[in-house]
Amino acid sequence: MKIQISTFTMLCGIILADVRCSHQQNVQQTNEPKPLTVIAIGDAGETGSILRGNAKYINDMYTEQHDGGKPDAMIFLGDNFYPTGLNVPVDEVQSKVKNVLGPFRRTFEGLGRANVHAIPGNHDYYAHVAFEKSFLFGLVNISAVPVGLSEKGNEREQAIEWWAYHYKMPAEAVYPISVGAKDSVQFIFYDSALPLRTDLSTWKPALDSLRRLLTVSATRVGISWRILAQHHPWYSVGEHGGWSQWDDEAKKVTYLPNCDKDSNVVHWFINDLDPQDLCAARYRALHDSLKSVIHTSGAKIQLALAGHDHSLQLLNYSNRDNECEPCPKVHIVSGAGSKPTRVKFPSPPNEYTAAQRDPKKEGESLSGFAQLKFENDNLRIVFFNSANGEMIDMGGGKKEFWINRNGELLH
Repeated sequence: MKIQISTFTMLCGIILADVRCSHQQNVQQTNEPKPLTVIAIGDAGETGSILRGNAKYINDMYTEQHDGGKPDAMIFLGDNFYPTGLNVPVDEVQSKVKNVLGPFRRTFEGLGRANVHAIPGNHDYYAHVAFEKSFLFGLVNISAVPVGLSEKGNEREQAIEWWAYHYKMPAEAVYPISVGAKDSVQFIFYDSALPLRTDLSTWKPALDSLRRLLTVSATRVGISWRILAQHHPWYSVGEHGGWSQWDDEAKKVTYLPNCDKDSNVVHWFINDLDPQDLCAARYRALHDSLKSVIHTSGAKIQLALAGHDHSLQLLNYSNRDNECEPCPKVHIVSGAGSKPTRVKFPSPPNEYTAAQRDPKKEGESLSGFAQLKFENDNLRIVFFNSANGEMIDMGGGKKEFWINRNGELLH
């Protein structure tokens, strides 16, 4: 199987030519060609049992000890190292990389660097941790909150031998949907973390590059699927989307506005410093700018992948972007790589989540990752539990999802 990787790096003044590399794997000898299988995991930047559980089952899939399907590629969806990326003293970098990425080593070595992709999250840009700062008479204490902006950590992540790291400017990777197939899947990697940490006037080079990439893609022969991967989701029913309050009486996660000064002054204040919630003005501006670029390019995006919220979600919002026909209607949040948080309970047929029903868990998401498998004309999506390697019931007994080439969720 061959791939093409093109990185648009106008900002740095570097243009990388297409790179072709061979997949180092044994293709199963069956009557049907092996479908392209891709694993997407986000927010995996904290070592511990959850991270190791995810790595174990991904490694088992690669070595075929787990029958979920041997991956051909893997995508890390940002916040790859907590709390400040690799913006740490130089003598700590190697151990941090080893502790977080070391558990995946078997899969990394099997896939090769060109088939493991990573994008930055907001934590990968943070420069340092603030100390002893309090505001609003002690209501807000940011003594442990990462702040500032630095590229050093991203430069170090780009140098890691185990993956291809895409930051600042958009990039792509193209894979055939099966061995020998003429139709291909184009993964488009967009750095959503940098815009939220910079002024709107600095966004233009990356957006122009993305527009050119998509405009070319729209007329490119053989591209039948386009998947947009970025750290920050367009939509979410997790904590960054406001679903963060546990109601003891109703025994469910409820909505608490993150940008309303009267009802949630803490998050309102934090978003003024660092706009990371979906309701923040700069976050909405980023969303709108991406929609505009996709709309003008005419390139159909069938699926959006993201992390940021530490939960597993599949959202089918076919009526949210009617003014942008090429925009994705199905959105996956796969941010439960190392430390899951609360998420709204499932609400089929449009909102599917891995929220745990046990009141003691207070709506915390199961940890795990998403798997994409391109079978014939459709895309199959499954979420796996890091605790036992089993497929997760995402609501109403739904354990697997199918999307057609029009980007529509099949019920």
